[in-house]
Amino acid sequence: MPIITLRGSPKERGRQHGLKLRGMILEAVTTLRRSMDDARWNLAQARAAVCLDQLSNVAMNIVGELDGIAEATELSTQSVLLLSAFEYFGEGQSGCTSVGLVQPGGAVVAQNWDAPAGAERHLAVFIHEGAQSLVTIASAGTLGWVGMNGHGLALVNNDLILDTSQDGLPSLVIRRMMLEQNSVDGAVAILRAHPHMSGRCFLLGDAHGGLRAVEVGPSAGLTDRAFRSVVHTNHPLFPKPAMWEDVEEVARHYPSSRSRLRAARQFELADINDLAALLRDRSGAPDAICKSPSVREPTATAFSVIFDCGRREAMVAIGRPDQTDYRVIRMLHPADV
Repeated sequence: MPIITLRGSPKERGRQHGLKLRGMILEAVTTLRRSMDDARWNLAQARAAVCLDQLSNVAMNIVGELDGIAEATELSTQSVLLLSAFEYFGEGQSGCTSVGLVQPGGAVVAQNWDAPAGAERHLAVFIHEGAQSLVTIASAGTLGWVGMNGHGLALVNNDLILDTSQDGLPSLVIRRMMLEQNSVDGAVAILRAHPHMSGRCFLLGDAHGGLRAVEVGPSAGLTDRAFRSVVHTNHPLFPKPAMWEDVEEVARHYPSSRSRLRAARQFELADINDLAALLRDRSGAPDAICKSPSVREPTATAFSVIFDCGRREAMVAIGRPDQTDYRVIRMLHPADV
């Protein structure tokens, strides 16, 4: 998993992203295009054009970054956006385990990100340096799955199988909009301002010690709660979104979700070392928090990340964290730029 530093304006950073990973991005778009017929592709392109028009009014930095990637790869901006709009094509199978903890110096949020075998080959760590510093872990050409900014606001995500909607902005777009905020409250305000296309849980933490679990869905809306410590897997914990859960689909897609939650709740979370130990846990392997493929759930932990919001440090391990060390990435505070 390469670590790539991007500098300059949003468009310049997008151009650097596109040049660095041009082959991987072109391959991803080609694979996506071949997965559907002309009618479905044209519909997706039309939806992407409408989305870009909406973003031009609320998130020009994101549009600029997508334009830069498109320029470097000689693709249309709509085609690049489609890499960050997986909701247009249905949900993938990528169960995850996330955890959050408030320490005296700020919140810590972390996640084991599980995906089909080989997914890590398409990932990179991006360090954005410019008017706003940012670190994200993203598939090539996309806006990022998880991240933290220089203000010390971080987010991780768990997919939930609720109802779906054709309306709203793609989840990866909303995540980047949240990461332009400087606190948990600001990020939650972004979530409240936009309709959601499918079910998600976000764990949000900041340098001030804010820690919030936020579950969203098209019909359930938004439910959030502040915590001192929290663990989450792939089913809703709050009553309102739980009413919209497709229990049978959860059993098919994320059969280990409840056993992973039970294992996570066995840990006493007092500091970041406890949190790291939770992410390495192999109880119930192969369908464990630290996951390897199984017949019933053929996914594995592609990366593990720990965001220390107070210290502005991202710790990233490629693959299972019980088999590899975390690499520490330190970010610049906005006052230092």
